[in-house]
Amino acid sequence: MRVSGQEGGAAGVWQWLVAVQRLRAVPAAYFHPTLDLAQAARGLGCDSGLVEELVRAGFPADETPEGLRFDYYDVMNLGLAAGLGRSLAEQYEQRCATMATGTPEDWSAQRSWRVRLGAPCTAPDCGGAIPAPPAPELLGGRLVEYQRSERNPNDAIAVVLTRGRQEQPRTDLVRRIHDELLTGLTTGRYQYSWLPDTLRLDPEAAAAHGMLDSGVAAWLMRRWALEAGLEVRTRKGYLLGLVGVEHAWAEVREQGRWLVLDPVLAFHALRRTPGGTDAAAAFAAFCQGSVHNHLLAWPGAANEPFTEHQCAAGGHIAYRCGRLPSATLARPVASMAGV
Repeated sequence: MRVSGQEGGAAGVWQWLVAVQRLRAVPAAYFHPTLDLAQAARGLGCDSGLVEELVRAGFPADETPEGLRFDYYDVMNLGLAAGLGRSLAEQYEQRCATMATGTPEDWSAQRSWRVRLGAPCTAPDCGGAIPAPPAPELLGGRLVEYQRSERNPNDAIAVVLTRGRQEQPRTDLVRRIHDELLTGLTTGRYQYSWLPDTLRLDPEAAAAHGMLDSGVAAWLMRRWALEAGLEVRTRKGYLLGLVGVEHAWAEVREQGRWLVLDPVLAFHALRRTPGGTDAAAAFAAFCQGSVHNHLLAWPGAANEPFTEHQCAAGGHIAYRCGRLPSATLARPVASMAGV
């Protein structure tokens, strides 16, 4: 096989081939090939010749008159499985893992954020919806300001305060719910995956296929907690940073308090820290009940949309949350008409 030097030599090629063999591909019912060969290569961070070789080794692709076509989510998940640090998916995961930098005191301190919110629709002729406001108070924070953007009337600018909180389960029953999911990820029983919307909305099918994202993980933990007779709910929101990343988690009520269980965030930190350092292990323990100050919640459960939208063209909202440079605004909280 002839590949370019950027693939890391024979060892790098071997890692790609192993990744193809262990990849849990998007099930056929959800497979939607939209990327061409060049786009797939950019997503993986390798050259087109290597991608063609990976197809011969079993990487899913459709052969069309215009050339090979790939499912976007298969491409993202293959990058994660290879673990070479070049793919777009790994770059996003690394941003999540940076939240593990520091100490529990750093993760609990109050922080101020200024974010731009948008709710565009996937239908090209639909303008989308007015973004629904976040609810930082659900995790001990505060909504300071919420205004419609002067630049784009379908965007909103929010200033929020977030606070972390250090908590730990007091019972083995609650600890086991978190640890069972984390162990499933670290041992490969479940493969952390980017999921198409259609599969994400069917968490039972995703879990049965051994694929999960944070939303499916929250659904699984809720099911286990209910089976154990515990009071439980799921939440969704964003991990705030240089780029906002959509995220979900479970909350279990134990002895009069709600504990946040977030083994997916713990898994990102463990996987992106070479050798699993003491700091990553401390962060994983923090995720077993505590609230991180980068976490911004919205009302509703993990399987509910951020914003309600009835699109005549059949589109759906692609909610977004991006950090803006400064959070220093003096005006009081203001609500937007129509929200």
